[in-house]
Amino acid sequence: MAIIINMDSKFGLSLSYHRITAFNINYASKKAVLCVASYLSKEARANKSVPLEEIDIEIPSADWPLFKNANPIQQGYLWLKANVVGFEDALDDVEVVETPILIENDPVETENPVEG
Repeated sequence: MAIIINMDSKFGLSLSYHRITAFNINYASKKAVLCVASYLSKEARANKSVPLEEIDIEIPSADWPLFKNANPIQQGYLWLKANVVGFEDALDDVEVVETPILIENDPVETENPVEG
């Protein structure tokens, strides 16, 4: 998932494709930080370009309950659109840009299973 909206970067470039690339939740201190990576375009992301800008955004403690029992990535996009200037009119992009990597079982585990 990502969100699409034109925003100017700190370098003066117009970046239109923004995605959450990391989410750190500390349940003990009730803090959350999300990392948003911004690309020139969706096509640049699909061509595996590196983000031109990345920013960590700390979620205010008053908004912690929004993330408590939710999918943090989905809630993160909703929170961005509701709370960060410039993202309020962003369009959701739910199209998968790249094929997910399938992780197969370790051959050692399947060849010599441990019997209990």
